[in-house]
Amino acid sequence: MTIPAVRRTSRLLNATRAVHATESLTRLIACSVADDVLEQLSTAVDRDRVDSEIALLNAFAAHDDVTMDVSPVLCAILLHAQEATRLSGGLVDHVVGMSATGSAGTAARTGRDAPYEFDADTSTLYLRQGTVLDLWNLGCAWAAEEIVAQVIMQDPAASLAVVVGPAVVSVGAAWEISDALGQGFAALESPLRCGLRSFAVLHTHGVVPTGESTGQMEPAEDQAAQDTAPTAWWDRVAVGAEDAVQAITFALMAQRLGDVAQDHLARAGAEAEFVGPRTGTPWRRRVRTPGWVPRAS
Repeated sequence: MTIPAVRRTSRLLNATRAVHATESLTRLIACSVADDVLEQLSTAVDRDRVDSEIALLNAFAAHDDVTMDVSPVLCAILLHAQEATRLSGGLVDHVVGMSATGSAGTAARTGRDAPYEFDADTSTLYLRQGTVLDLWNLGCAWAAEEIVAQVIMQDPAASLAVVVGPAVVSVGAAWEISDALGQGFAALESPLRCGLRSFAVLHTHGVVPTGESTGQMEPAEDQAAQDTAPTAWWDRVAVGAEDAVQAITFALMAQRLGDVAQDHLARAGAEAEFVGPRTGTPWRRRVRTPGWVPRAS
């Protein structure tokens, strides 16, 4: 089994790119909310920002064990990280680096084998020396859900979608959401009409840029075609789930599982679409779980 490379999604976020709504008032309200939430996201978990909480924690942990109280935002994201680990059976791991220097001695000295521990009751995070955490994708899920929730509090009748990194969260009428998202997210139209509202869209070797067309060149294929697929034949996965945390967790699992991902996600209850090159042709294959497209009446 080939395990595809996983890359972090782009940090280039702003409210105008994140908010998708056809009504100008909804867009105005949502952009105001998004400005605040995206700043909170950056302050908490942007590793490219030297003064973010996660960057400081990682920097301190480079030299010694760290135990620190965290902000409410980072606390919420860490709770999502715990949920993602539980959902994936440990397959989705937020530790992206572990220094060999001092780590074994640290574990022996402290009696803590885990590279990090989080106590939600006290909002305290422990990092073992050498540990590097990356919570960006889970943070994007938190931000997208948070923006939508705050907008609905101000405008209960709003129809909009919020796109933060790989996370897409929507609320309201499916046709209005599809119109607002446009062709850049045409692949989500069918599951939106089926009632799915939270998604994650990831590439094996990168990210989905804003405005990228996913295309509709080929129909869904049957299981026999899936069985003959080459190892890790797909390079983009879109996953729909009950919330953005679940969607991103399942999408990250799919990146790590490679060619066996579609069966695993279907058994887990997620809806997904996999797109990748068709060997020897200029066409691209598209395989979907049964609930991704409307069933015949």
